[in-house]
Order: sequence, then structure tokens, then C-alpha cells
Amino acid sequence: MSLRDFSVRMRRRVREVEVGVDRIVRETALLCDRELVLTTPVDTGRARSNWQVSVGAAETEAIPAYSEGEGGSTGAANAQAALDQGRAAVAGRGQGQTIFITNNLPYIGRLNDGYSAQAPAGFVQTAVQTAMEYVRNRARVLGRGN
Repeated sequence: MSLRDFSVRMRRRVREVEVGVDRIVRETALLCDRELVLTTPVDTGRARSNWQVSVGAAETEAIPAYSEGEGGSTGAANAQAALDQGRAAVAGRGQGQTIFITNNLPYIGRLNDGYSAQAPAGFVQTAVQTAMEYVRNRARVLGRGN
């Protein structure tokens, strides 16, 4: 094998790694967003709707609920709308851009502290831990050359 052949192979491998890392970043962001949205307690739907995924900069404003009401189908409608927003944001991400997941409601911290009986305290940390475990598992798989 010539030095030129080696160089071509290395550049190809670097590109494969970059594409793989990019895919894992996107998948991890979507998983974390999904966990956050689906575990957020629902009253009017505003807290669930306010999980906003953005690229390049964090959202700084709260938004109204996608579908206002109390629990039930409102929770499902808000979950679907929030997840759709997240998928659209991640799909528009350029390689290397930072993905932000924010919730700007002033009471999201109280909800995470267990204020609502609908969700256990620490649901945000649990969502992040789930995403981190996904990354660890993917890294193990990639480390084996798969």
C-alpha cells in the first residue's frame, strides 16, 4: 500500500466517523427530547409544549400550548406537536452545530422538583440519563467496529 492509498483510506475513515458522530448526536437529541416531552406532567399542556429544540442558539421565550385544555387527548396532541417541532429542528441542523433543548416556563423547575403528582421528581435528569446511556451504548458498538 502506498502512502497515497493510506491517505485516501484515512480521509474516507475520518468522513465515516464524522457522519456516524453526527447521526448519534441527532438521535441522542431526539431521544432526550422525546423523554422530556412524554414525561412532562400535563394540566393545560403548556409545559409539555414548551420543550423547544433549536440549533445554534437556545430559545429564550415561552410559547403557548399547541393545544389548550386539561390532560387526556390534549396531552397527546401537545406531545405530538412538540416532537414534530423537535424533529424539524434537528433535521435542519448542519454538521457540527449545537442542538439546544429548552423549556422557558418559570415553573418547569417546580414540576421537575415533583410539584405535580403526575410525574416523579427529577424527570429532566432521568431523560438526560437515558440519552447519556444511549450514547454510551452506541460508543460501545462503534468501539467494536460495527
